[in-house]
Amino acid sequence: MKLLHLPFALCWLLFLSSCLPQAPSSRMQLASQGAYSGAIDDLGTSAVVGSYLHGGSFWNLNKNARDFNWNHRQGYLTEILYSDVSADGRYAITANYFNLVLWDTTTGKSVWFWSAPAKIEAVALSADGQFALLGLADNSALLFDIQNGGLLREFSHQGPVVSVALNTAAGIALTGSEDTTARLWNTRTGDLIREFKFSNQVPLVALSPSGQKALLVPANETAELWNLNARKKIATLKTANFRLYSGRFIGETRLLVGTTHRNIFEFDATNGKKIKTWKLGTEGKQAFKSAIVLDIGWRQGQLLAIGSNGYLYAFCQMKIC
Repeated sequence: MKLLHLPFALCWLLFLSSCLPQAPSSRMQLASQGAYSGAIDDLGTSAVVGSYLHGGSFWNLNKNARDFNWNHRQGYLTEILYSDVSADGRYAITANYFNLVLWDTTTGKSVWFWSAPAKIEAVALSADGQFALLGLADNSALLFDIQNGGLLREFSHQGPVVSVALNTAAGIALTGSEDTTARLWNTRTGDLIREFKFSNQVPLVALSPSGQKALLVPANETAELWNLNARKKIATLKTANFRLYSGRFIGETRLLVGTTHRNIFEFDATNGKKIKTWKLGTEGKQAFKSAIVLDIGWRQGQLLAIGSNGYLYAFCQMKIC
C-alpha cells in the first residue's frame, strides 16, 4: 500500500517545492550597510548603486568588480537616491534630490551636470543614454537631452510626479503621480495620449521594450498590466499583499516585479498569469529584517536583483548556471 501512495507523495512534494520561492544561487556585496538605489543594464553586465556610506559606484558584473566611485562634489559623499543605466551600460545617471549627473561608464567621467528646478522624485534614462526623464515635486516631469542639456518637453500633473518610464524609440513617456493618475505622453509632440485614474498615488510605472505594454502600480491597489496599442487592460496581477517597488519587462512576454519584502514575481506578460517566485537572501544580523528589491535584470539564464541591503543576488533558471 505504501508503494501505491509513493507517487502521489512525490507529486505533492514537487508541487509544494514549485510553489515555494526560489533562493539565490550566489550573492555579491555592492554596498556596505545598504543602498538607496540600484539599476542593472538590459544585458545584465553592469550596475550602478547609490550606497548609504560610499556615495555612488559603477560595477562591472562580468568581472564582479567595482570600476568607479561617483559623487557629485569632489571630496564629499553624495546621497545617490536615484539611479539608472542605459540599455547597453554605456551611460548611467545618478541623482539626489536637487541635481543629476550623467556618467560615461567607459571612462568614469561625468558628461553633464544638471541642477533640478524642484525636488527630484524619480528618474529614467533612455535606452541609448541620450535622454532623461525626471519626475519632480512641483507637479511636472521634464524630458531633456541629457548629453547636450536642452529641455525638450514638460509634462504636467496636479501632484508630485513620483514615477517615470521612458521609451524614446516608441516616442512615449509614462508618468505616475500623487494626484492618483498615470499619464501616457507623446514625447515628440508633448501631447497627452491617455490618462489612467486610480484611488491612490502611482509610485511605480514601467514600459516594455517595444512600448506596447505598460505596468501601472497604484499604492494599496492591485497592479495592472496594459496593452497600450489595443488600449486594453490585459490583467490585474496577483501579488497578494506585497507592495511592489520595481518592475521590468523581459522582451514582450515576461514581466518581473520586485517587492519591498524581498520577493520577486514573474508574470506572463501576455496574460498576466504568475509563473514563478524568487526571494532575496538574508545576511547575518539582517536575518529578521526585510529588504527592498531595488532593481531586477536578466543575464543568460540568470535572474539578477539588487537589494536595499546592498547585495546583488543571482538566481539560476532551470539549472542552467
